[in-house]
Amino acid sequence: MTITYEICVDWDMTDWAATPDFTGTYDNISNDVQTISWSRGKEVEAGNAPAATLEIRMKPGLVSKYSPVNSAGVLYGKILPWRIIRVRGTYDGGSTYYNVFLGFISKYTIDPHPERKSVSIYCTDGTDLLARQIVEQDYENRSVMTEAEAMESLLNSAGWSSSRRDLGSGGDLKYPAVAEYGGI
Repeated sequence: MTITYEICVDWDMTDWAATPDFTGTYDNISNDVQTISWSRGKEVEAGNAPAATLEIRMKPGLVSKYSPVNSAGVLYGKILPWRIIRVRGTYDGGSTYYNVFLGFISKYTIDPHPERKSVSIYCTDGTDLLARQIVEQDYENRSVMTEAEAMESLLNSAGWSSSRRDLGSGGDLKYPAVAEYGGI
């Protein structure tokens, strides 16, 4: 079985909570990618579920294209953290794509050494965004919340778009709690 990946970044995105549009001229970066690797899932030993991560190493010779300081580059002014990135895969030349990763670019690194000039892009999923939120409980008014109400409160504090949620009804949390785009 041969797996082919499609890797896209919405370079024109201005609001991370908006629906991404991967149709821009330079949005599909698949042909520029040398390697990709990701990690996600629950850590059995620790009992927690850390944010999924994605690392992309670009092909040699593309430092000028993906350098945020190259004012002559086609992506100048667009290479910023929090751009939405999507990885989809298909197998054996099929036309059906399956979501593999959807998240945010968290940082870029450039190795300027002449013999190994390279660019790496590091990404994380929406779990990282939620983990950064601080939600305080009013200790004077400890009303009982359903799971769905608690999740709603957390998503609201994170600025998570209501169009990307499906929390079910009647207080029971529907799985997945965050719908569409694999977690963002």
